[in-house]
Amino acid sequence: MDQIKLAVLFQGMAQQWAQAISSYTNAETVMLDGCGQNAVGSLQGLDVLMQELEQMNALCLRLSRQSDVQHMTIASHELEQVTLEHLRGMLKGQPVAPFTAADVELF
Repeated sequence: MDQIKLAVLFQGMAQQWAQAISSYTNAETVMLDGCGQNAVGSLQGLDVLMQELEQMNALCLRLSRQSDVQHMTIASHELEQVTLEHLRGMLKGQPVAPFTAADVELF
């Protein structure tokens, strides 16, 4: 049975959170541009979401650096349940081609 280091999984999760933050920032810009200044107050509630994404990113990075985590492994077959190939590869610590909005992946 293949094993994956837990630290690698946490690093992949941190990368995914960072990509989510980037996507969120782009979406927020589009919303602000589209809604104008009238909706700024309503969209400020989304700042909590951004803070949560940033906190999860930082937590995964810290967990990946914990000395006790460095020696732990999990069965890699659990990651096979992740249906998005680019995400599954990132979580396994394997090089992944950048995923763009133009890419379509059926699952």
